[in-house]
Amino acid sequence: MTKSQAKLYKFIKNYIKKHGYAPTYNEMAKGVNVKSKSNIHSKLTLLKKVNKIDWTKATARSVEIVEIIDIEH
Repeated sequence: MTKSQAKLYKFIKNYIKKHGYAPTYNEMAKGVNVKSKSNIHSKLTLLKKVNKIDWTKATARSVEIVEIIDIEH
């Protein structure tokens, strides 16, 4: 994960923790000082590929943090 992806991931995680729902693309862009929503979309797509987040297409505020819990047997 790049620094900018990590920054966005941390922003999303903190935002959801504080508000109980995901930020909009505009809020994400503002929160990580990015001017382009397409840049946010690119970072989200990469975060999804590495199983850090997931979302429902065409649904506002649907970004979710994917937590993988390691359970020892």
